[in-house]
Order: sequence, then structure tokens, then C-alpha cells
Amino acid sequence: MSKPDSTAAASSGDREQTAANRTARLVVPGMGSDHCAGLVSTSLKRLDGVADVGTNIANHRVTVRFDPARTDTSSLRAAVERAGYEVAALDEAKPASAADEGAVEDRYLAQASKRLWIAAVPTSVIMLIMAPHMFWQPIPFYLAIVAVLAFPVVFLYGGFATHRSAWLSLTNRTANMDVLISMGSLPPYLIGLVGFFYPMTSFIEMAATIMTFHMLGRYLETRAKGRASQAIKRLITMGAKTATVLRDEAEIEVPVAELQTGDIMVVRPGAKVPTDGEIVEGASHLDESIATGESVPVEKGPGDPVIGATINKEGMLKIRATKIGADTFLSQVIRLVEEAQGSKVPIQEFADRLTARFVPAVILISLGSLAMWLFFSESLRPILFWGAAFLPWVNPELSPLMVGILSAVAVLVIACPCALGLATPTAIMVGSGLGAERGVLIRSGEAIQTLKDIRAVVLDKTGTITRGQPALTDVVAADG
Repeated sequence: MSKPDSTAAASSGDREQTAANRTARLVVPGMGSDHCAGLVSTSLKRLDGVADVGTNIANHRVTVRFDPARTDTSSLRAAVERAGYEVAALDEAKPASAADEGAVEDRYLAQASKRLWIAAVPTSVIMLIMAPHMFWQPIPFYLAIVAVLAFPVVFLYGGFATHRSAWLSLTNRTANMDVLISMGSLPPYLIGLVGFFYPMTSFIEMAATIMTFHMLGRYLETRAKGRASQAIKRLITMGAKTATVLRDEAEIEVPVAELQTGDIMVVRPGAKVPTDGEIVEGASHLDESIATGESVPVEKGPGDPVIGATINKEGMLKIRATKIGADTFLSQVIRLVEEAQGSKVPIQEFADRLTARFVPAVILISLGSLAMWLFFSESLRPILFWGAAFLPWVNPELSPLMVGILSAVAVLVIACPCALGLATPTAIMVGSGLGAERGVLIRSGEAIQTLKDIRAVVLDKTGTITRGQPALTDVVAADG
């Protein structure tokens, strides 16, 4: 009797451990850099009951291990939103399906494209009328026209999400990259409105242009990441969608997701093996080039292991499922590519250290620039006259306050660390994705950085550098 008691105690302990550590997976589309990931991670770790937070920038995923007795998924969602980011999907049981992930990516790409066009069209009109107004003929009611055109760009559909993200980030005692964009677009627009009451240079055009370039950057980032994730989608589509299994001596077709370990699958010639398993009846040749690169089909018989997504070339097989879901070979390959896309390379550590302190430093430099022009304007004014000699839009007669504001805004905009924070992870993501499309699986981001030092590559089989399929090359007529 003692043995069953021990087993029951162990089972109870397992249940307690499972209950105390649940895993939630969140899709956070706006998390596009290490700086963004750090803000999301910090906000989540402040919750009571959160044990661990993992982020993957490449596919915008956040994995949270938490104690459900002390927090819940709604609190996780609220924590991410407090950091200034939207949660597109939250799944406590398992990762979203490939179709769901694709739908999320497509939706956000369409949204980024729409925001870009809404910002680009009015800004283009502003640029077209600004040049004649500055250099040839003043346009009547010019300030009112540009104020109306720029308003939806800066405040509504184009800029609202950016300002909301910046505000939530600041209220969460952090500063993300959207803070710089808001500080570079809101003050110029509001200061430009002073021109209705006091003769001064308009800065509204600057505000619209800054927000439009920000929307362009968001769109290009979203499109690049969407293309990189196509490699994973193609890997997912390689697997079979349904399986024919024996239930009560009858063959029924079920989705692959419903397969159970031990199910007997019937695989006819030309069909894909639904999941990893072991042949229990029949013999055939299987095309395993998807897994090994070997172009010649491999002979298989009873007792031999088979890999999911490989193709049965000849006879009918009965296969016992031994691995399902995330344990299969194809799922492990997909996970390998995802981990490689989200991994860091040594050179990225430098970028991480820099971007973590970048936003506060840029704000201080911007304020310092404003102070310099306010207190040392006479010493710095020769710079304006020098610039006006070949830059016609530079007005050396502006007041120290106006020049200081222009200088401060320029620092905020130009110093935005988006390129620094996004370049390295995006390069890894796109590189590993393109490799996967061509059958080259990269285990880590560090391997990509090491590639630059490689001078020779040794391959052990021809199938890895060919199409992986035999092909007819010549037809030679025999005598007679």
C-alpha cells in the first residue's frame, strides 16, 4: 500500500508545481527592438507572481511564467499596455497557430501601410506648397492650410498611437523611442500655432514630416519582419494537415493537431507522414530530403523510425505515432529557426548598453542645446550666417528662443536610436529567415556573426548543395 501512497503524493506534488507555474504567450507587435523588449519585460516583472519573462523580438513574442494564485492573464495584458504596447494575442495554453500568427502579421502590416498613407498624403501636399511659399510667392492663409493638413498626421490616426505609447511609457517611469518622436513633433506643431498671433517662423511642416518619416520607418520594419517570418510559415506548411488513423478497425481522417501518441496512421503512396512515428506494417521508400538533404529515397520497413512531413513513395504503411505537437522533428526545426531569429549576437550587447541609456541622454542633450542658444546666442550666431550662405531656409535673424527650439527639436529627431536598436536584430532575423528558405538552418545569432570569418565550408553529402531530387539530364540512344 505504501507504493500507491508514494505515487499519489508525487502526483499531487506535480499538480502543485504545474499550478504554481503557468506559462502565457503574448504577441506584442510594437515590440521591435531590445529597448522595447526591455520596457515590456520590466513592466511584467513588477507584477507579483511573475517568475520569468522571455522576449523574442523577431516574432514579437513574450513568454511569461507566473503563479496564477498571485496574478492572472488580464494583469499581464495590463502590464504590457502600461509599458506603451498593445497585446495582439494572448494564449495561456499553447502558441498561436500558424494561421493565427499570419493573420496578426497581415493585419499589422495593413495597419502600418494605412497609417503611412494617411500621413504621407497631407505631408506631401505641405511640402509641395512650402517650396513656392518660401522661395517665390507667399501663399495666402498658408499657416492655416498647413495647420489643417498636419493636424491628422500629428494628432489623429498617424500620430495618436505614438503619443499614447510615449505617455504610457512615461507614466510607467520609462522612456521608449516614441517619447523622442512625440517630443520632436508635438512642440513644433504647438509652437507653430503661435504664428496666428505673433509673426514668427512656422514649425508645423517639421512636425508633419517627422511623424511621416516615423510612420515610414514603422512600415518598413513591419514589412521586413513579415518577410522574415515567411520562412517559418513555409516550414509549418511542409507538414501534413490531416491524418488517416485506425479507430475501431475503421479508417477516419482527423486533423494532425488531434493525433495522440500511439495512434496507428495509414499512409498511402504519395502522402506525407503526418507526424514522427515507427512503422508497424508495410515497406516503402521515403523521401527524407526535407530533413537530411539526401536526394535518394530511403528504404523503410517494420520497426524503422520515420519523420513527420517526409513523403511515402511506394507501398502503403501503417505507422504508430511516437511524437506529436512540439516534440516532432519539424516542430523542433521551426523552434530552432525562431530561437535563431530572436537570439543576440555579441556585437548586439554594445547596442543594448547604448540604447538602454540613450533616450534620457538625448533629452538632456536637447535641453542643453536649447540652453546654449538662450545664454550664448551672440557667440553662436555666426554659425547661422555661415549656414544661410548656402541653405536658404536658414534665417539668421531668428530670436535666440526660436533658434534654441529648432536646435532642441533637431537633436530629438536626428538622435532617435531606431536604427541602432533595430539594425542588428532585424539583420539576424532576415538572415536566418532567408537561410531557412534555402534549406540552411542557423542555430544561433552568434553563428551569423562568425560567418564573416569563415574561409572554407566542408559538406559531407551532395544532397545539401543540390535540389535534393534526382533529375533527368541526358537521353542516350542505345544501338538498335
